[in-house]
Amino acid sequence: MDLRDATVLVTGGAGLVGSHIVDELIKDSARVLVYDSFIRGKLEHLEWARQNGEVRIVEADIRDRAALRKALSGVDYVFHEAAAWLRLCQENPRLSLEVNITGTFDLLEACVEAGVKKIIAASSSSVYGEGLYLPTDEKHPFNNDLFYGAAKIANEQHYRAFYKKYGLDFVAFRYLNVYGPRQPYEAAYMDVIMHFLNRIDAGQPPIVRGDGSATVDLVYVGDVARANILALTSTVTDEFFNVASGVETSLKDLACLLIKLSGKEGKLEPLFEPMDGGLVTRRWGDPAKARELLGFVTTTPVEEGMRRVIDWREKTKSARGAS
Repeated sequence: MDLRDATVLVTGGAGLVGSHIVDELIKDSARVLVYDSFIRGKLEHLEWARQNGEVRIVEADIRDRAALRKALSGVDYVFHEAAAWLRLCQENPRLSLEVNITGTFDLLEACVEAGVKKIIAASSSSVYGEGLYLPTDEKHPFNNDLFYGAAKIANEQHYRAFYKKYGLDFVAFRYLNVYGPRQPYEAAYMDVIMHFLNRIDAGQPPIVRGDGSATVDLVYVGDVARANILALTSTVTDEFFNVASGVETSLKDLACLLIKLSGKEGKLEPLFEPMDGGLVTRRWGDPAKARELLGFVTTTPVEEGMRRVIDWREKTKSARGAS
């Protein structure tokens, strides 16, 4: 598929995954429309794309139906990355309903009205809940008990329903633990990597919840963006895929790796505290289906990806300090 004459809308396009998708689309010479509320996304994440291609920005909420309809006029394809984050949904369940479920439904409705050809959407491994078997493949039953995961399950059902009723092609990705440059390190809702790095930078031991045996399946954001482009340009439709490395990394090993890469080996050791209740203790996804149907494999080892995160973080902090 040639994207040179395509107009592509990316919801949440100034966020972690969305902005990297925008970069890939610009490399493919697409015209890009970023739709973002800028609650978590940042304009600076789009700096490279805006300097190197055609990028228009609509600052609007996914709950604004009129803004969605207007933005989608003339759009060929959509990437849907906008969502209220997991912990925020636990604190405010109605936000999960209004943003993640109703907002997605309204987007799908607007896509049909606008004649969008295909939507590539972010689901989540949260739909699996605690794994009944590992690694979790796409046949794993829904075992979720969180509001965020419930919304993602509802979204998946709506993608399929819109496909059956209206023929709206889709692929939805069940992301595992996505990380990389542009992930928040100052916001209230940070992931464990930035919590660790903030402590390490302050000369304090990173706090690991539990005994350190809890695991994550770390997937570099550049690989995630590439998976999205592969899904758009493929003929595959009406499918759900894990985006996973297929490798478990324990939180203890992650903390020790970040200590080493930060040059604090021998000076700091992880500090273990009681585990947060209700959170999944192991994440390990099976990447086979995406490899077989999309030709997608991750290419960024965890250590290399973490080096890039640390480098980006230091450059960003220095730039902000100088401004």
